[in-house]
Amino acid sequence: MRFAKQILVWSCIIGLTFLEACSEPRNFDDEIRAADSLQTQMDKTLALIDTSLLHISDSIELQLRFFQSNYQSDMESAMTQSLLRYSDIRKSVSLLEQWKDSLRNRQNRIENELVAFRNALADKATHDGLNHEINELYADTVLENLIDKQQQWHTKINEWRQRQQSVYDNWNELNDSLLIWRQSIPKQNQPV
Repeated sequence: MRFAKQILVWSCIIGLTFLEACSEPRNFDDEIRAADSLQTQMDKTLALIDTSLLHISDSIELQLRFFQSNYQSDMESAMTQSLLRYSDIRKSVSLLEQWKDSLRNRQNRIENELVAFRNALADKATHDGLNHEINELYADTVLENLIDKQQQWHTKINEWRQRQQSVYDNWNELNDSLLIWRQSIPKQNQPV
């Protein structure tokens, strides 16, 4: 009798193991929606990085060329200092453009990870590209990692936007002064 009970217990254990192995993989719809939401948020945030920096850079270049070509007399110290600060703003704009490229590259890497993660879950794959078993712990861990990466990226975007606003404010203040000085140059030297 005892042997029959052991066989019955082992049969139940083996039966449950087979049932679990043959059952449908876990439904990862919530994780897929979360990945889609992360993707949407990143796209919306990226739209906040506009091309106004190119306008500033072009304006600075035109103003500096104009003063170099048309200003004939000795410059006042204030004007010289302003033109030097104006030139420094051009350098800041260039650095911001490089930073923006870096943010776009980081965004592309995160999006590629999101797409790979989403596709693995949507295809109900049992293993990812690195042969890690896709289970609840794996999905939660990867999703948490992707959320952390996205939050760090958003932090850098906000830092970039603050720096961009600072550069824009400095440019705007100097640009007004340069436009006034530009009006003081005789009309025959003014471009048409």
